[in-house]
Amino acid sequence: MDAAYLGIIEGFYGKRYATEEREAIFNFAANNGYSFYIYAPKADKQLRDEWLNEISQEYKEELKDFASKAHASGIDFGVALSPLKLTANFEENQAVLLERVKELCAASSCDIFCLLFDDMVKDSEDFGKVQNKIIKLVESQLPEHVKHFIICPSYYTDDPILDKLFGQRPEHYFEDLLEGMPERVNIFWTGPEVLSKDITVEHLEYVTKLLGRKPFIWDNYPVNDGKKIHNFLYINKFQGRRGLAPYVTGHAVNPMVQPLLSTLAEVTLPLIYQDKTNEEINFAHLQRARELFGKATSMIIKYDNLDLLTRIGLNNMSTRDKVRFLEFSQMEDRPALKELADFIQGDERFDQTIINGTHIITQA
Repeated sequence: MDAAYLGIIEGFYGKRYATEEREAIFNFAANNGYSFYIYAPKADKQLRDEWLNEISQEYKEELKDFASKAHASGIDFGVALSPLKLTANFEENQAVLLERVKELCAASSCDIFCLLFDDMVKDSEDFGKVQNKIIKLVESQLPEHVKHFIICPSYYTDDPILDKLFGQRPEHYFEDLLEGMPERVNIFWTGPEVLSKDITVEHLEYVTKLLGRKPFIWDNYPVNDGKKIHNFLYINKFQGRRGLAPYVTGHAVNPMVQPLLSTLAEVTLPLIYQDKTNEEINFAHLQRARELFGKATSMIIKYDNLDLLTRIGLNNMSTRDKVRFLEFSQMEDRPALKELADFIQGDERFDQTIINGTHIITQA
């Protein structure tokens, strides 16, 4: 059986990774069983809030540089467009949409192109039909170098939180969205919840029937960009994802806003797909910790310390525990320890509109 198509999607709400951080993740991905990297940060206004604006030559050069470094590392590169307000104004903005797709694909020489309709407030009961037209139009215009076309529906899980935040899903949303959909179109799905603790074979069989094709998993672990979860560092191993390979077309990991600390979790997912034992996975997790933390490893990953970071969280951590972590982070001059120290001291990487609960994007 072919190896699973695994990758990382920079798809969180928060500050974009710095260029050198992203390049480090390209190399990590290539060396640890991942095959692609998708550039899709919510903070990049050119790809979301201001997608109608012309793309500058400077921005095109930046994308070209990202893609070149990803390809040099040996992985595929993808870019994602989130065309806000398009479903309400499709006819008048159709030409601009095609121009943006053309420009983004040309600038990045992307292997993967994504069209995302996630986290947008419903503007009508028929917006699934409009999204269907948009997807088919874009698919028909993609250049040959795009090997994978992935869309994210507005309802990318059955989790009722989406209906609460963005409007009750229309009864026939998926029928409207998927009518006559070309087979090459892959569809992102986050599992039974937005933040899925487990993704089971039984759930994926259900989703395959719903979508008429195997889903492409967008995994919101270890991401920590939410109003509540920004107080945690999810540096533990992946759990609840055994035996998925035959039931998915790919699996993209949405990381934390801390790029290096995210790799503690990320190093374990390919091993799960390779059906490695728990002992082998535990060893790889420990080995990655040693690479990141050096002398501070044993202190940081002791069970009680992991529990403080992954379950108790920063807001509920005592001053004594915070001081202890800062002491650990100062044992050596290492980038991952700097990420830990920044987190303990109040990292500003997060999108404050999310933290304040004011991030809801309207279509009007």
